[in-house]
This record gives sequence, C-alpha cells and structure tokens, in this order.
Amino acid sequence: MPNRILLVPLMALLLAAGPGLVAPQQVLAQQGKAAAQKGGLTPREAAARAQAQHGGRVLSVSRKGEAYRVKLLLDSGRVITVTVKG
Repeated sequence: MPNRILLVPLMALLLAAGPGLVAPQQVLAQQGKAAAQKGGLTPREAAARAQAQHGGRVLSVSRKGEAYRVKLLLDSGRVITVTVKG
C-alpha cells in the first residue's frame, strides 16, 4: 500500500509535465530535421564523420555555432573532442 501512495503523485507529475519531457533521441531527431532543412549536417552525420576519422565511441554531440563538437572515447581510454564543420 505505501508504494501505491507514492506512485499516484508521481504519475500525476509525469502526466502534467507531458510534452516537456523529451528523450535525447527525440532532441537529436529534431535537430537533425532542422539541419537537413538548412542543407547542413545532422548531429548523427557529424558523429559518424568524427568516428570514421578517429575511431572510438561517440559520447556526445553538441552544436557550437556553425559546427558540431563530438566527444569520442578512444580505445586507449582517452576522451577527445572533435570539431566537425557543417
């Protein structure tokens, strides 16, 4: 019964927040659509270019002006940041 008491307010909070809670994949998809409409790179394409050039695993992609900053975790354990224009 105590679990149910906590669950009801939590469900109400989540329902009230509704569209305000957006998953990171949805944000990337929205950014990608906007970039594609402008004729530029999508975040996914920028990540793929950085990964193809340096290898490793993509940790994050962020927009910085007209370029993307892609953080990569290399096989050696080192983290690097690559700037991809576009």
